[in-house]
Amino acid sequence: MVMILLSFFSSTRGRRSMLSEDDMERELKMLNKPYVISFKDNSGVVFDCVDIYKQPAFDHPLLKDHKLQVRLAVRITSQYFFNLPFQEFVAPRPSSSTGLASTGGSCPNGTVPIRRTLKEDLVRESARSPVYKQTKDTSTVDGLHFARVLFNSNDGTPFQGASAVVEVYQLAFPPDAASLAQIIVVDDRPTNATAVQTGWHIDTYLEGDSQTRFMVFWTVDNYQETGCANMLCPGFVLMNQGLTPGMALPTGTTVTMDIERDESGNWLVFLNTELVGYFPGPIVNGMSSGTQVQMGGSVYSPPSLNTSPPMGSGVSPLPGPYNGAAKFTQVSCHGPKGITYRTTKDVANSTIYNAMVTSTSPDGPEGVAFQYGGPGGS
Repeated sequence: MVMILLSFFSSTRGRRSMLSEDDMERELKMLNKPYVISFKDNSGVVFDCVDIYKQPAFDHPLLKDHKLQVRLAVRITSQYFFNLPFQEFVAPRPSSSTGLASTGGSCPNGTVPIRRTLKEDLVRESARSPVYKQTKDTSTVDGLHFARVLFNSNDGTPFQGASAVVEVYQLAFPPDAASLAQIIVVDDRPTNATAVQTGWHIDTYLEGDSQTRFMVFWTVDNYQETGCANMLCPGFVLMNQGLTPGMALPTGTTVTMDIERDESGNWLVFLNTELVGYFPGPIVNGMSSGTQVQMGGSVYSPPSLNTSPPMGSGVSPLPGPYNGAAKFTQVSCHGPKGITYRTTKDVANSTIYNAMVTSTSPDGPEGVAFQYGGPGGS
């Protein structure tokens, strides 16, 4: 029965193949729930305030008997990075004190803001290349490039979460291009990798505009058929009245991003220490831990453009004085007592894209930190 449900979800409620008109109407009805109120952000994007118990995630067949985790809390008693202990971390309760960044608003008690899905959103999502894909050293998608830091356990203990302070930028992009800054927790022990991720993206094709927006993503088959960005398929459970995937982020600032696994097997996503929501354990194949954490940037442009867009701040980090390259600071990975790292990128020319670790000590002003990005080019 489970295999049948997974197959059904993969073909109709996860990463989509091209949908018929009838399929699209059914998808729109499922994703756009009745709402209490709605409002627009400064770009005209509509967010609906939906009953927290009737959000689209609960239409996933694997969540039929799922109970909303109203009192979510995480307690991680053993956090280490480069063999140095971190203080105990306790996640805050959901809060309505922070509104959508571009409106200052939030939804009424008992509801959560969900970006309204339009037919053109489904068309774009069904045709989109897997630009959010975790990678090791080579890109398997034409037009996709990356510059990241890979964190691995040196004692075999798996990862239970990761966090960082991430700089947010606004850049000019050609049509159909995308640029992302992400934290990815990946479990590649299954035949097909499972991953949960969060960050920000400028995705002119998927979002339909050039705003820098908060994003989440999940997959259980290495980005083949399952999973999606944000709320474009059932899966991610929202818990916050004022924060949501797809919301515009203020640029020229920093945000703290965090993914943590709780004792019930859910993967919780935080933005600036506020709980946004979670990936339920059943959605991610009961992913109990990660084998690797990846942080950094990636970009995508259609191969027909013959040029790649900027990544991060649009400046490539190079040895010497700081030159304005984008940063991840206060980096921490949770679970292993000892962690090794290495940088990776798929473009040999470091003036196009690069990644460079700048601090390995959590005691410095930026903690564990690295720079990444570049201007792109041909």
